[in-house]
Amino acid sequence: MMRSCVKKVVGTVLGIAIFSYMVLFPIDIKTAQATYTQGGGVKLSEDARNTLLKGTTKYNGKDYSGAPYYYNPLYYYLNYADLREAYGADPAKLIEHFVNYGIAEKRTASKQIVKSAETVSGSFEYIVPSGQKTKTKEDGMVVISGNVHSNGGMTRDQEVQARDIAYQIANYVALQANPDGKYDDGDQIKMIAYATGVVRAYCDLGTYTTEGKIYRTAYGVFVGREYSCAGATRALGLVLDYLDAYYTDDPPLKWVHVNANTWNDQWCQIVCDKHEAYADPVSAWAGYGKHPNEGGSKKDVQTYVNMASESDIISVKPQNVD
Repeated sequence: MMRSCVKKVVGTVLGIAIFSYMVLFPIDIKTAQATYTQGGGVKLSEDARNTLLKGTTKYNGKDYSGAPYYYNPLYYYLNYADLREAYGADPAKLIEHFVNYGIAEKRTASKQIVKSAETVSGSFEYIVPSGQKTKTKEDGMVVISGNVHSNGGMTRDQEVQARDIAYQIANYVALQANPDGKYDDGDQIKMIAYATGVVRAYCDLGTYTTEGKIYRTAYGVFVGREYSCAGATRALGLVLDYLDAYYTDDPPLKWVHVNANTWNDQWCQIVCDKHEAYADPVSAWAGYGKHPNEGGSKKDVQTYVNMASESDIISVKPQNVD
């Protein structure tokens, strides 16, 4: 009990100090972004994709890249989850399977039939480099499945209020992270990082709880001043949805609610800048690759506590409750 009280007092004092500092000395967004880009984060590698693009199309002396097969090892890999699991990015194994089984099974290797982060289609599956080093390979490919996100039980009126604030945050974040309004590589992770910090700041103004009817919702975070990891994830997700719509002609920014409806830690797994990324609004963590709870390296975690705080909340005009 004493430790909890001390933590609350320290947190309150720190919050007041950050608020006062930021009012007097507003954050220079370019400096804040440099914290990420120069912070030694996960380096993105296209090794797996390039390996497949250059992969063999020959088997037993016959080249299958021409008519009638037009075999492409990258497309074959991306199109089928069972092959990705069984063979990984091994061109030799993939062409062997195609010749011995794929042709007879009428599998498609001449075009991509699932959605990548570089194309626009109606599929709900994204295949992107993970940027995550493992013991067996320098770079992996990860499939991030799109899904319909639960609103956590918000009423219609609550959802309208929560979406109004999420929309304001998204527009504010997009302008702060990219004032010229043009998409450049790396802009999406900047926006995600900034949005994560803003949602974390909203959480700091509320109370953590797992009781009641709104703690699992974005409304609880933005309006009711009650939050949990589920509610914070959904709140950030709403912002990400609006950020995805901000750059309509550029690669998608999609998210998955990790561990939804469980008592485990929850966060957003994201298709970002054509790569896997994550954003955890409770820990105020965001970055490329996998979340530390899923094997990501903690030394690569970038924190954004100083990137968005109470001064940003003032700018997006949060609603108050009586």
